[in-house]
Amino acid sequence: MRRILTVLCGLAILLAAAARPAAADGLDATVSVPEARAGDTVTVRGSGWPGGQLLQLVTCGELALTGSAACDMRQALATPVHDDGTFGVQVRVGDPPRPCPCVIHVAMVGTGVAGHVDVPIAIPGHATGPVPAAGASVSRLEVVAVRLDGRPRWTEWFGAEAHRTLVYQVRNPGAQTLRDLPFNVRVGKGGGDPAPAPPSGELRPGETRELRAPVTIPFAAFGRYQVRADIAGLGAASVPYDAYPWGLVGLNVLGVALIALGVYRRIRHHRAAGPRPLPAGDDPFLLPPVVRVPALGAVLVFDDAPGVRRLRRQAGAQVSAATLRELLADPGGGPDTAVVDLAALDRVLGTAEERREPDTAVVDLTALDEVLNKPARQTSWRFWRADR
Repeated sequence: MRRILTVLCGLAILLAAAARPAAADGLDATVSVPEARAGDTVTVRGSGWPGGQLLQLVTCGELALTGSAACDMRQALATPVHDDGTFGVQVRVGDPPRPCPCVIHVAMVGTGVAGHVDVPIAIPGHATGPVPAAGASVSRLEVVAVRLDGRPRWTEWFGAEAHRTLVYQVRNPGAQTLRDLPFNVRVGKGGGDPAPAPPSGELRPGETRELRAPVTIPFAAFGRYQVRADIAGLGAASVPYDAYPWGLVGLNVLGVALIALGVYRRIRHHRAAGPRPLPAGDDPFLLPPVVRVPALGAVLVFDDAPGVRRLRRQAGAQVSAATLRELLADPGGGPDTAVVDLAALDRVLGTAEERREPDTAVVDLTALDEVLNKPARQTSWRFWRADR
């Protein structure tokens, strides 16, 4: 009879809690259905939480009054809060190791933060028992020390992965033994990414335990990273790690400086050289390195022209000096081969002689023929004024 009364009292407490979830001031959470079996998926939504805060959701028995020992930590789930203070996540209902009344325990995770909401949920088929006294609750673990061990390597200065060991010391101040609770480690900015961690084992009342977990700071990390640790949401702590690959930054700065120096020296050399001096001679008119020949529909490129090596590689053929003389001097080869009309050229030469205009310059074919007959091109070709 006493057991029946105890069960009825527990159900009355569960119904009263269902009307209003246990919550800190301003924090709110609701579950999509009031009843679900272990393994079912339900949706939990909340509002009024700090933006960016990491939350842990887990199914607990005994109204979560006895701490994580009453929770199914295998189905625990972590999710961040949106900037507007809301969250929504699908949670798989667990099978708590303690009897109901059961709740979905929503708690903030992190150093120096506190606040939780317990949303009641009925789990058909799960054992139901008395509600324990609140004084038996294990609400926290004391963090004794947390640090990162390991010596830096020179490759980390150039963005390589950094390997460290997280040393996490925690003490159980409660009166209950905590067994095989999950040891959670996260690395990164914001909530971070999960990292492999060893099991926590058994933590007896008053016992201090040191746990070690290897952590890896990712490649090309830049800025401050946080390494967070907790045991089933209890004893949350974090330690910062500053990742600044100054060697890689220095190489980039050096590369930019070398490029700028090369451009500066090129400009300075160009300015110091000035215009190319003309060879000594009576006639100041010289052929430039690149000469366009409209009659041939082609361009003459000399050895001192810019990019001449690339043009040589791209050239599919070459014209001999004899062929060039034939193109320039044979007007009887047909309309497709005659380039210079010698009769018209003679008239131009005669006009230039009569007018004596200083700017009237034509090509002296005799001089051109002499240049073409030479075994190699000399410094430059000259324009010659026609003289008779």
